[in-house]
Amino acid sequence: RIQFVSEVTPYEMVYGVALILAILELCRRVTGSVLPFITAGFLAYPFVAGLPGVLQHAGYELSDVVEIQYLTLAGIFGVPVAASANFVILFIIFGAFLERSGLGAFIIEFTTGLVGRYRGGPAKVAVMASAMTGTISGSAMANVLTTGTLTIPLMRRIGYPNFMAGAIEAAASTGGALMPPIMGNVAFIMAQFAAVPYALIALYGIIPGVLYFLGVFCTVHWAAVRYGIGGLAPEDLPNWRVNFRERGHLLAPIVLLIALMMQDYSPQFAVVYSIGAVVAVSWLRPSTRMGLRAILDALENGAKGAVLVAVACACAGAIVGVFELTTVGVKLAQSGNELAGSLFMGLVITMVVSIILGMGVPPSVSYIAQIAVTIPMLQIFLKMEGVDPETAKIVSHFFVMYFATIAVLTPPDALASIAAAGVAQAPFLKTAIHATRTAFVAFIIPFMFVYRPALLTLGTWEEIVGAVFIAVIGIMALSVALEGYCLRRLTVIERGLTFAAGFALVVPDQLWDMIGLAVLVVLMLFQWWAWRTAKRCLS
Repeated sequence: RIQFVSEVTPYEMVYGVALILAILELCRRVTGSVLPFITAGFLAYPFVAGLPGVLQHAGYELSDVVEIQYLTLAGIFGVPVAASANFVILFIIFGAFLERSGLGAFIIEFTTGLVGRYRGGPAKVAVMASAMTGTISGSAMANVLTTGTLTIPLMRRIGYPNFMAGAIEAAASTGGALMPPIMGNVAFIMAQFAAVPYALIALYGIIPGVLYFLGVFCTVHWAAVRYGIGGLAPEDLPNWRVNFRERGHLLAPIVLLIALMMQDYSPQFAVVYSIGAVVAVSWLRPSTRMGLRAILDALENGAKGAVLVAVACACAGAIVGVFELTTVGVKLAQSGNELAGSLFMGLVITMVVSIILGMGVPPSVSYIAQIAVTIPMLQIFLKMEGVDPETAKIVSHFFVMYFATIAVLTPPDALASIAAAGVAQAPFLKTAIHATRTAFVAFIIPFMFVYRPALLTLGTWEEIVGAVFIAVIGIMALSVALEGYCLRRLTVIERGLTFAAGFALVVPDQLWDMIGLAVLVVLMLFQWWAWRTAKRCLS
């Protein structure tokens, strides 16, 4: 029996059990039944002795569980709750102030005026607006329920089926949780567990976040070209230049936040001053001025959002406490090493586990649950491939975080797709399947930055530029292959070759890069020649 503090007294037993039950009930009320059910399953695990294989342990008493969960910093009061109290709540309040100042509406109107006229205009508005509002909310569901209420009706108006409109918005909104500076609140927790400054975590996440939206944007574009979906009528387009002149000043607090973080100020310092800047900047124009009522509303909305995150983080801490008590995480990591046998298989196993653990729970919870299992396994494999320990650590944490975030998009329990299907009044499963298809390229990006750490800015400028160039070409190729259309419809052979060329660019080998680029050049020349010939015949 492990004794972490001292012998648990009867009063501590009562208080500890009451705390655990209260957290489970609070979690049920604010997040639904999935997360408390998963947490309860983990909490029951120490009492079940005689399990087979790596899950085997001698059994623990209730006092052991109460001790680690209630009396130590390894359980409920561990890193997740600490990150929530120190960082996350402030950024949630910051996002609430930005939203209440009118920044969300400005982003929608600005992006609509900017790209709404092009093919599939509202779908591209959804992608761009979700990327920008993702820096505010950091939540896929929040993005759907803000940008989606405007973009989904617009998409349906120009010809998108309801399920496709919902799918595009769900795919775009999911990427908002990957965009710095907030990154779905996982960034703060990752900074604690990875022992890396938060500013660096945000820096590492910029290129993968942009690549995600590039992939979704390209897929949306080729789909619009394929099905002949146009843009909005000129009379429906707001003037983005006028809009920017009138409300562009609302972006200043975000610029201030990034600038302070880059100068190595603490996140708390930067975000508190940025919250003050929101109020100050809003007074530059009467149309955006925040009064006392607006400030109180922002504080109320921020507090409500903070409750959800805090309770979810408490459940995540309870799961970590079970791993700490039973040491099952070490056993599972060792077992995973034996099962995978290679880096690629280890990545595939980690991807599947991350998506399964992310069903119905916030990305932060899924990420934390894997810190003791899949992340150590990936670090071992990367070190065996010759990657230095620090790079291996960063890459492993980002790989798990990425798929934990994407899990809110994929069926059967896709939170972002549920919200989008509700707004679009579309069948949930059909929406979730098409949302996963729209964001298909996103499933490739984590493999790219594992094999090319320069995509996380871990390398020289020459390596970063080269890696970004290859990644952009590869993502565009995969999006073309996914939709089967470029200048004209691709044949089966052309589509297969385009897929192969795109995947060849993922492999970190100069020969494969050259082969992939050569194949793409030849295919594009064929496309251009066939398109030009068809155009001449029509004329």
